[in-house]
Amino acid sequence: MTSAYSVELFDDPAAVLGVAGDLLAAQPVVWSVVATVTRQAARSSTPGGPRPEHPMWWAVVREHGAVVGVSMRTMPYAPHTVWVPDLPQEAARLLARAALDRTARAGDAPLTSANGPDAAVRAFTDEVVRTTGGTAREDRPERLWEATRIVRPTPPSGHARLATLADLDVVTAWFDVFHQEADDQAGRAPDEDAEPLLIGGARERIEEGAVWLWEVDGEVVQLTGALPPSFGVVRIGPVYTPREHRGRGYARALVADVAQRVLDDGHRVCLYTDKGNPVSNHVYAAIGFEPVLDQVNLVVDPVAPGRAVASVPGTTPGTAPDTAPERTPPSVPATKES
Repeated sequence: MTSAYSVELFDDPAAVLGVAGDLLAAQPVVWSVVATVTRQAARSSTPGGPRPEHPMWWAVVREHGAVVGVSMRTMPYAPHTVWVPDLPQEAARLLARAALDRTARAGDAPLTSANGPDAAVRAFTDEVVRTTGGTAREDRPERLWEATRIVRPTPPSGHARLATLADLDVVTAWFDVFHQEADDQAGRAPDEDAEPLLIGGARERIEEGAVWLWEVDGEVVQLTGALPPSFGVVRIGPVYTPREHRGRGYARALVADVAQRVLDDGHRVCLYTDKGNPVSNHVYAAIGFEPVLDQVNLVVDPVAPGRAVASVPGTTPGTAPDTAPERTPPSVPATKES
C-alpha cells in the first residue's frame, strides 16, 4: 500500500524556508524553535561553503504533496537531538527511517535523542529502537508558553538594561551553567555534559541586542535572553539567576519587562520551561504566560554504542552531504534529499 506521506531531506536552510515557510508562518509560536534555528542557519551559511562537523539537516514531511511538518537535526553538540514535529505515527516512523538512512550514509553520530510532542516522538523513537536495538527512556520534559498580556509584578530594587560587550565574560559564564543549574532546580542530578540550546554564542547574542540584564547598585544579578523575531514571534531564553541572588523577584521582573517590550513592539512572545521545574513554571504563570503544548525528550540507550545502522526500506537517500561519499541502497523509494 502506498503511503500518503513522503519525506524530503535538506542541507540548505534557505531552501527549507522556501518550501516550508508558509507552514512555519501559519503557527509561528508552535514552530518557533524550527523557525529561529533555520533562519539563523540561513543567515550564517554560505552556499557551497564547508559543512559543519556536526550533523546538520532538515526534513520536510508532506501528506499527499502538502507540507505538514519540518524536522531538523542541527544541535552542534552531543547527542545532536532530532526535533520531531507533531505528526501521525505513520509519518513519524517514515521520518525515523529517513533519519536512520541519512545517519548511516553520512557516518553521523547515532540517533539517540529526539524531542517534540509525545505521540510523534514515541513513534519516531520506537522505529529507531526497532532498527538499532536498545531501550528508550524519558529525559527533560518541556512546556511551551505564550503570553498575550503581562501582569507586572511589584518591581524589586534595580533596573533592566541591555547587555553590552563589557558584560561578555559574565554572559558567557552564565550561558555555560544555565542547563546544569536548571536540572538542579527540577530535582534532577545535573548533567555534566549538557550545554544550553542557544542560537549563536554570547558575543553574537549581545551584538544583536538579544541579552537583557537586571542590575542592582552596579552589580548584574539576573540574565534574560530574547531571540530576534521570526515570523513575528520572539522566544525568550535563557533565563538565569545565580544562586546567591535567587528568591528576590529579579527573574520575574526582568522576564515581565522583556516580554512587555516584545508585545509593545507588535510581536508575539513565547518561552520554553523545563516542565519539571516548579519554580520557573510558577514564575511565568504568575506574570501572564499560558501553556501552549508539552513536549518530551526521549533518549535511546543502545545495546552496542557505535553499532552501524543498516539502510532501512522505505526511504530514498538522494544527494549525500558534501562531507560524505554517496552510497545509494537499491531498495528505498519513499524519501528524497535536496
